[in-house]
Amino acid sequence: MNIFVASILALVLHVHAGESVTAAVDSARAVYKERGERTTIWIEPGTYCEELTIDVPGLSLKNASRKPSIGLRNGGVEADPEAVRLTWYYGHGYQYKSMGSRVNYGGSRERRWNASVLVTAPDFYAENIIFENSFNLYVCEKEAADSLVDISQSDMPWTAKERPKKVMPERPKEVGSTEVQKKQYRERAAAISFTEGATNARLKNCRAVGRQDVLYGDEGASIYWEGGILAGGVDFIFGAMTMCVNKATIVANINDEKGDKCYISAGRGNRGLLFYKCHIRLANEEELEISNFKSQISNAKPEVWLARPWRWWGETVWAYTTWDEGVLNSEGWSLGLVKDKEGYNPEDPCPNSYEYKSQDKSKGRPSWVRVLKKPVLPDGTKISPKKWIKKTY
Repeated sequence: MNIFVASILALVLHVHAGESVTAAVDSARAVYKERGERTTIWIEPGTYCEELTIDVPGLSLKNASRKPSIGLRNGGVEADPEAVRLTWYYGHGYQYKSMGSRVNYGGSRERRWNASVLVTAPDFYAENIIFENSFNLYVCEKEAADSLVDISQSDMPWTAKERPKKVMPERPKEVGSTEVQKKQYRERAAAISFTEGATNARLKNCRAVGRQDVLYGDEGASIYWEGGILAGGVDFIFGAMTMCVNKATIVANINDEKGDKCYISAGRGNRGLLFYKCHIRLANEEELEISNFKSQISNAKPEVWLARPWRWWGETVWAYTTWDEGVLNSEGWSLGLVKDKEGYNPEDPCPNSYEYKSQDKSKGRPSWVRVLKKPVLPDGTKISPKKWIKKTY
């Protein structure tokens, strides 16, 4: 790892293939603690399998390639040669030996749904980076070498309320196996999560990829995602954060298994999620292994939804949305996470759900979805990226 002092107020680090991004973050932390300098870490193309915590304010991660890529190959098992992929393999449902005494328990614990990359500091920036959790995609070398046990059978210090009752299937151990893309293995496994301290985060032309619960944000986090790709299957952009997704490609990671569905967003924030000029498509053969795309597209009732609110007050806005033909379910919105829960009102279940100028003019949407005539919310907020997260600009 090479270290360069670019100026009195900025530090530049360079990570070569095979080196540790964590080590670079450690160096940035030490310098920031001493002198308060912002840091840019240039990362050479390659796959970096490490559990990474971004706890240094003003940290930037950038792909060092002259022709950076965020492409995937071989059913998602491999990244393009010019891509930087940050990945890890912990998923909910199993206790891994490498965790030591750490209890693996969903979002209430320190890793926020087992995030491969956890951002806890303000002013984070990333450009041309793939953020991935391989748990629902393929078996990586480190997972194959680790030992794990179904957490419902583990001897970790669960409370009676916490101890899981669901019995998980035995996972394959073959490196590169995509069997874990099947529904029976699917569980929560975040690629990147943001805590309440992750304010003013910005990601440009990046990719977040997984299957269930891929990108999470606490209340208080503010995230601006520009361009790039967000890919997942179940509630994969979720949380109480304020987030604007601007001109990104949304990829539905679903296959032809019976009942496989995609819910893109699950918001629970009062100033929640804005999807602006995004395009939705299905995953292709390079990105997902076990798919039968013809059967999905010819399905009389496509299984992709714009949103499934996590709480009845969760605010979600989709504006100027387009999609490939036959991809979006005509209803577009689901009450699956809030129906009959506390605060549920069947007359007006999710009042902060909005659409504006969708490709199909929002035909067939549930009555509780507000189809706006102007790009302005009832509280006067203009629907635009600059208005949604002001500090980012």
